[in-house]
Amino acid sequence: MDREPISNGVIPAVVGEVVTGEPFVVSREDVERFESGTWIDRAYPEGDVPEFPEDLVEGFHLLALVDPVLQFALGDNRGGMWGLNYGLDKVRFISQVHVGDSIVPTFETLAVEPKDGGFKVLRRCTFTIEGSERPAMVADWWGYQLPRGIVEASRRL
Repeated sequence: MDREPISNGVIPAVVGEVVTGEPFVVSREDVERFESGTWIDRAYPEGDVPEFPEDLVEGFHLLALVDPVLQFALGDNRGGMWGLNYGLDKVRFISQVHVGDSIVPTFETLAVEPKDGGFKVLRRCTFTIEGSERPAMVADWWGYQLPRGIVEASRRL
């Protein structure tokens, strides 16, 4: 879908918009890098808990992918804006994701609120295993979008 580049004037109009990204796969190597980078491999040095499926992708691994997967879905459509993570309202890991599953990401803009020359944007981020009706993860995620060259109020002196 061709969309107008995101800018301060366009952001309020994107409420209700749903962007679907390209399906992606988490590999065994991705899981190992995530476990190393988040110290899971240190917290459980003897390996996985026996009840934990060996090929299961951690829920927090999926959550960590929300920002880059959204950027891939938006492509070059960011215009003159930049953003910060502002927080999460609700996250649920509903269905298991296993290494090699094809995951379809969707991002629905739920709300836009003005804030200090930019906007807080609430998106519902849903990751679903291709072919499944039930989502694997749903996260309501706030971003803070600002025009390039503007910093958030807390950094202004």
